[in-house]
Amino acid sequence: MKFRQLHALCCALCLAVLFYRGVSIATCEDAPADAPLPPVEAASSMIVPDGFQVTLFAGEPDVRQPIGFCIDDRGRLWVAENYNYPTHMKPGHGTKSGDRILIFEDTDGDGRFDERTVFYDKLNYVTGIEVGFGGAWVMSPPYFYFIPDRNADDKPDSEPVVLLDGFGNHANAHNLANGFAWGPDGWLYGTHGRTNWSMIGTPGTPDEKRVRFDGGVYRYHPTRHVWEPYADGTTNPWGIDWDDYGQAFVCNCVNPHLFHVIPGAHYEPWRNRKSSEFAYERIPTIADHLHYTGTGNVRDGLGSESEDAAGGGHAHCGTMIYLGDNWPDRYRNSLFTNNIHGKRINNDLLKRSGSSYVASHGPDLMRSRDPWFMGVTLAYGPDGSVFVSDWSDTGECHSTRNTRRETGRIFKISYGTPKRITKNPAELSNEELVQLQLHKNDWWVRHARRVLQERAAPARTCRASTNHSARSSTLTHRCPEN
Repeated sequence: MKFRQLHALCCALCLAVLFYRGVSIATCEDAPADAPLPPVEAASSMIVPDGFQVTLFAGEPDVRQPIGFCIDDRGRLWVAENYNYPTHMKPGHGTKSGDRILIFEDTDGDGRFDERTVFYDKLNYVTGIEVGFGGAWVMSPPYFYFIPDRNADDKPDSEPVVLLDGFGNHANAHNLANGFAWGPDGWLYGTHGRTNWSMIGTPGTPDEKRVRFDGGVYRYHPTRHVWEPYADGTTNPWGIDWDDYGQAFVCNCVNPHLFHVIPGAHYEPWRNRKSSEFAYERIPTIADHLHYTGTGNVRDGLGSESEDAAGGGHAHCGTMIYLGDNWPDRYRNSLFTNNIHGKRINNDLLKRSGSSYVASHGPDLMRSRDPWFMGVTLAYGPDGSVFVSDWSDTGECHSTRNTRRETGRIFKISYGTPKRITKNPAELSNEELVQLQLHKNDWWVRHARRVLQERAAPARTCRASTNHSARSSTLTHRCPEN
């Protein structure tokens, strides 16, 4: 028996004894950190509640450095690889710099991909991906791209179109504009860190007509081509999601970790943001707890038993409110986020409180025994199971301690045996799409809603200038028909 296999067996036996005695631990303390566990072993050794299982959907060498993903109407994963991190390469696309958009499909329903397609491989520093309206929407600071694929043959119809530029990448390697998600109002939402503040406009817009955005939540309309700030503040939000009532939430990569997103709101911490200097009062976190113990210095306590009991650490990435139909009903409308230091998925329980919410500490959904696990994105799919991407690193918050860039995994977390799904919302009639608004799994609701929107207002690619009023922070583009 190989050392790693023997080590894993010993750890499993130790865990079994400890759980039998009523002791909960987060990781196998003796796990060697010089290399990650093999992908399949990393999946099978994760600690999840009874009835759940974690399987490997994709792992290196098929996927490396997955910074984000989305799920298309066929249930395929579109994965953005940020292979250039932490160095911003020569601005612009057009050279094979390593960052790619990949498509993974599970054709036989066994929970692991069978087909892999390279959609585009000439990007650099990709931080967000979403698909819809005839193409892929890609955040790659300083650029926001649309890559058209009108005939859905998984081959770009042209080079990427620059919709907007000026997204900040001047300060550090992270804490910048990142992931996307389609909102219930038909807009494409994104989150944005504060350190790399942005001066946003269409290409060629002079500085005095650009909009400064200091971080928070913004949105972009896919057919009217309007960009606008939505909420200002937090520190480094990464991921946005909505509950059954259309209320939005973001996690914050550093303290504090969770906010209820209200249109036009300004949030703590201020951190000298120019955009919030005249705000009367900034809205605090809704969390009634911390996932860390070092209140003087957030790094104090990392790796300690008290930090483990609190939730694993101060850094979070990815936001998901579970509205699927595979997990037990008790998880519906509760929020999940990856805890980077704690190598786990935290669970916050949301309850109404006046005009907002209070989030209380729930039991962790998953704990990884792989010392390299670093979760980034998580989302539920058409069968109700949840996909979670693993950057697979040993540094802090995507730091550069690990110089190996060949690792990366995507896991699938299911309860029992998920049903195989073959239906495609894009192939259904309008009447069938309307009926899907009553589906228990909100994945179907959201995709049906977006397809109806696409049919009502065909997407257009923006190549025009910007209209901007000094009295407004909204950018409106004059976009001709294609």
